Amino acid sequence: MSTFLFHFLNGLQLSMLIFLLAVGLTLIFGLMDSLNLAHGGFYTIGAYGGWIVASQTGSFWLALVIAPLFAAALGVLLEVLVQRPLINRGRSSHLDVALLTFGLLFVIMGLMEVVFGAAYLSIKVPPLLSDRVEIFERTYPVYRLFIIGLGLVIALLLWLLLDKTVFGAIVRAGVDNREMVLGMGINITLVFAIVFGLGCALAALAGVIAAPILSIFSRMGATILVVTFIVVVVGGLGNFKGSFYGSILVGMIDTFALAYLPEAGLFAIYVVLAVFMMVRPQGIFGVKGQSA
Repeated sequence: MSTFLFHFLNGLQLSMLIFLLAVGLTLIFGLMDSLNLAHGGFYTIGAYGGWIVASQTGSFWLALVIAPLFAAALGVLLEVLVQRPLINRGRSSHLDVALLTFGLLFVIMGLMEVVFGAAYLSIKVPPLLSDRVEIFERTYPVYRLFIIGLGLVIALLLWLLLDKTVFGAIVRAGVDNREMVLGMGINITLVFAIVFGLGCALAALAGVIAAPILSIFSRMGATILVVTFIVVVVGGLGNFKGSFYGSILVGMIDTFALAYLPEAGLFAIYVVLAVFMMVRPQGIFGVKGQSA
């Protein structure tokens, strides 16, 4: 029982980390109908930005705040100065935006390697979260429990924002009918920029909290991006609820496959993706007729 619970907690921790990445991508796709392949780059920026702040100030908590804010500002600039002009010129197909953002991902990875080198870095776990707690005669790191709790809290806050506020109503309306929102005099362009920045900030936040348990390296964004897209497809393109449950499904399958079927661990989540693409291509909560 204790071993199963140990793996369950590890799966939940991985799920919450993936969720922070997937929900940002989902928000951007759901409102703007564009796949931001540079999303993994903001995960990398968050990790390196958090490392800089933590190294200079000695505070993990400042890194947890400053790095996502910096990434949000960069995300807004990317949307306003790069992506929006491309769309305004009529180059708004998924292929055009995907090629642009995919190129930006490699630019970010290259810049990180030039600036920080090929060395693997890490952020020290703060003293408050460095202990272990006993669960069924086994100890488990407090920091991993912190990741689980933080992911659940952010999921709750995002649900409240999107379902219970005026801004959330505008976002949902913009997803369903942009022309109607424009006709009501709402600045949907500003909404686009805010949502894009929020998505990038969530990716950077994931990078900061992952840094103490995973190594920071220039290509880390490309590594996690594949798993993130699997979650987005499985949960349903542009669906917030789908990104949450899809993250849990993928995180649990990946963790338990590695624990109980190590030989299948490398491809278990790809089997899940293949099954969904054949049986339910719109994802768990996706709209019928919409598929990856």
